Amino acid sequence: MILSKPISRWSAFALHLAASLAILALLASIALFWLFPGGLFQAAGGWAGLKIVVAVDLVLGPCLTLIVFNLRKPRSELVRDLSLIALMQVLALGAGVWQVLKARPLALVQVFDTFYAFNREDFRQLNVAEDELDRLSGWAPKYFYVEVPENSEKFLVQHTKALLNGEKPLQQRIDLYRELTTDRQALERILHGAVWEAEGGCFRVDIESSYRSGSICFDPQTQRMSDFVPEHS
Repeated sequence: MILSKPISRWSAFALHLAASLAILALLASIALFWLFPGGLFQAAGGWAGLKIVVAVDLVLGPCLTLIVFNLRKPRSELVRDLSLIALMQVLALGAGVWQVLKARPLALVQVFDTFYAFNREDFRQLNVAEDELDRLSGWAPKYFYVEVPENSEKFLVQHTKALLNGEKPLQQRIDLYRELTTDRQALERILHGAVWEAEGGCFRVDIESSYRSGSICFDPQTQRMSDFVPEHS
């Protein structure tokens, strides 16, 4: 930030803010278009990590520059102060990015009438092996379903018996995962009565994650989710 032509405290603040905005725009684009596409940003915790980046990268860093920037300081002292701010910002940025990567969903698993979003930490808590996690890894989440009885009463009986016998809930059984089809007619059976919204061209389905639950629109052709509506909103 030290230029050959003297700049004011406010000019330094503006330069720092502009650089921070550019970094934030890049990270937000990656999160919104690849890691948490569509409505998954709201439904599956995309904001949990990004808010750290916003708080530090966009607010604290530039404000500290505004406070400490003073060309009357010795050059070495000014460089030291600005370097400490930059270091703090890089560390906070790394923490935010790490949180985003931890929160990003690896798999969307459909069971009867609900999609369950699982991130890496969710699977680790279920003691899923690392090689299985590597199989699920990728830029975009993968879509699966678990075959269950079409009748809701039969499904509830099967589900309850499994839980009483100490088995894992079906959405946690990676061995039962099947790749979700993009065929609409087949999906109508798999999604068990999900409502087709003609205006949006998608199925309105329930969704649950470690962060939030609600309903979301699922486009079977693009396998993209949008228009998340939180529960009790």
